[in-house]
Amino acid sequence: CDWSSDVCSSDLGKKMIIVLAIGILTAIFGLLLIISPNTILKMEKHANHLIMTDPFFMKYRYHVGFLTILAGAYMIYTFLTT
Repeated sequence: CDWSSDVCSSDLGKKMIIVLAIGILTAIFGLLLIISPNTILKMEKHANHLIMTDPFFMKYRYHVGFLTILAGAYMIYTFLTT
């Protein structure tokens, strides 16, 4: 650790792994929303409604899915370039 800074490099590495994992999950969710929305609805039933799939998501699933994939790709890009 460089005690003159607020963040240790090992702490930053752990946080970036979390960003990568969230980015991958976000991209997968976006792909499922576009390609197979019924899969998300089935997961919702098994997860006791932990995943919110209100009518807005289904009505605009292509737009939301595309933006979700972009967000996931950005997180993955951030991990790879840091």
